[in-house]
Amino acid sequence: MVSSATIGPNVSIGDNSILENCKIENSILMNDCKIISTTHIFDSIIANGSEIKKSTLDKKQQFLLGERSQVNL
Repeated sequence: MVSSATIGPNVSIGDNSILENCKIENSILMNDCKIISTTHIFDSIIANGSEIKKSTLDKKQQFLLGERSQVNL
């Protein structure tokens, strides 16, 4: 599900992922990821079941997250 998100260029999104209020570019999101954050994600790999939430930062962030990681910004 994608809601109020900007996606691309060069983004791959896995099954059952939820993206809200974020901007993502040049990144890979694997299955079951949840990003509910106003952050701008770039050049990142986010593994299965990972979650990024509660950000009010409007700046670029880069991530390399393993499976089922949880990040509160």
